[in-house]
Amino acid sequence: MTKHTRYFLPLIYIAADLSGTLIGFYLAFQMRFFSIATKIFPVTRGIPDLGVYFQAIIYVALVWVLIFGLLGHYRKRSPSSFDRFYETARGVTIGTLIILATTFFYRGESFSRLVMAYGWGISLVVIFFLRESCYRLELALLRSGRGVKRAIIVGDEQPGRLLGQKLRLQPAWGIEPIGFVGLAVADDNGDTAEITNFEGHLPKLGNIDELGELIERYRIDMLIFSIPPEKNRIIEQLILEIDHLHLEYMMIPGTLGLITSRAETLQIEGIPLIRWGKTPLEGYSRLLKRVLDIIGSLVGLIIFLPILVVVAPLIKLDSRGPVFYRQQRLGRDGREFWIFKLRTMKYAPNAPPAWTVDNDPRQTRVGRILRKSNIDELPQLVNVLAGQMSLVGPRPEQPSFVEKFREGIPRYFQRHRVKSGMTGWAQVNGFRGDTSINERTRYDLYYVENWSLVFDLKIIALTLREMIFGRRAKNSQR
Repeated sequence: MTKHTRYFLPLIYIAADLSGTLIGFYLAFQMRFFSIATKIFPVTRGIPDLGVYFQAIIYVALVWVLIFGLLGHYRKRSPSSFDRFYETARGVTIGTLIILATTFFYRGESFSRLVMAYGWGISLVVIFFLRESCYRLELALLRSGRGVKRAIIVGDEQPGRLLGQKLRLQPAWGIEPIGFVGLAVADDNGDTAEITNFEGHLPKLGNIDELGELIERYRIDMLIFSIPPEKNRIIEQLILEIDHLHLEYMMIPGTLGLITSRAETLQIEGIPLIRWGKTPLEGYSRLLKRVLDIIGSLVGLIIFLPILVVVAPLIKLDSRGPVFYRQQRLGRDGREFWIFKLRTMKYAPNAPPAWTVDNDPRQTRVGRILRKSNIDELPQLVNVLAGQMSLVGPRPEQPSFVEKFREGIPRYFQRHRVKSGMTGWAQVNGFRGDTSINERTRYDLYYVENWSLVFDLKIIALTLREMIFGRRAKNSQR
C-alpha cells in the first residue's frame, strides 16, 4: 500500500463530507424560506441574511468533520452498504445533536430549528451519496492494486483457508493474500513432516523457516496467523525474529480466543479477574428486542395474510397434504416448541429428519418457488408473536440434530442462550441447510456475543434484500 494512497483517500472523504454538509444546509435554508414548505411552516420573522447562515454552516461543517473523525469514519470502510449508511446516519445525528446543544449557549443571531431539522435529513442523503462515490473510487484503486496490503497466511487451519478465499473475493478490505506457508510438526520418530492440506485457491509459498525470505521476495505488508492453539508459541518466536521488518499482524483466535472474545477485566478487593460468558441480550436489551419482535411480527402477519390467500390453494392443487408443515425444534435454553412453515415437500408424515439438497426430488413445484423466495418461512411470524422465536437469531434445530452437534462442536449449545430466529447472521452469509455446521456455529456465536439492535436491523435488511431480489440462499432445513 503506497503512502500517498493512504493519505489521499481520507482527504477525499473529508472533502466529500465538507461539501455534503455545505450543500445540505444550503438546500435546507432554501427549503425553509423559499419552498412550498412555507405553506405548512410560515415564515413569521422575515427572511434572514444568507451570509450569516453561511458562516454558521461553515462552523457546522467543521464540527461535523471533527466528529466523524473521532467516530473513526476516515479509517477503513465496511464492504456492507448497510454498515456504511448506518455509520453516516449515526455521525450526522450525533453532529446535529451537538450543534443543537451549542446553540443554547449562543446569544447572537437566532437560527431556525427547522433549518437544522431539514439540514439533518438533506445532509444525510447528500453526504452518503458523496461518500458512496468516494467508495467506488476507493474500490477502483484497490482493484488496480493501489492501497492494497499484501499478506501471507501463516499456517493452514481451516479458518485461514476460508479467510483467504473471502479476502480474495472482497477487495474492499484492502488485503491481498499472496499465499500461505505450512508449519512443520514432529512425528513419533522425531522427524518433521509438512502440513500440506491447504485446500483453498492460494498457493503454498514454502515452509515457516523460509518466511523471512518470502516476506522480502513478495514485498509483504502483513502476516495472518492461522495456527492451532497448542502452537501459539510459534507466533511469539516469529515476531521476535522479524520485528525489524515493521509488518502488521492479524490472528485468527483458537478455542480460548473464541470463548474470551467478549471478555472484560475487573478487580475484586485488589484481585484481578477476567470475566466472560455474558451476552448483550440481558435486561433492557432483551425487552427492546422483544418490542421489535412484536411490532415486526404484527406488520409481517398483516402483509402475509393476502399472500397466504393466494399460496394456500396452489399448495393444495400441486400435491396432496396439508398447507402448513410443523416440526419440533429447540429454542432458547433448550426449550422445545413447534415451528410452522408452508409445506414445500411431498407429503410424507413418517419420513425421518433430513437435510435438503440442491434440486431435492422431494420438493414440490410450488415448494421450490416458495423456498427460493423464503416465503415458506413466513408462518413463523406466529412463533415470533407467541414469544417462542425472534425475528433474528440462530436458526432452531431439530432435537436429534442438537444432541449430535453439541457432542462434536465446541460451545455449540451457547447459540441457545438467545431465542431462535426466522433469519440470522449465518443465514444471510449463506450458511443454510447442508452447509458446514462448524462455520454456521461460528457465525451464530458471533451474533450471540455481539448483539445490538442495529445488528438485528442490518440482518433484517439483508434478508429482505434477498427475498425481494431473489438472491438464492443455500438450502434450508426440512
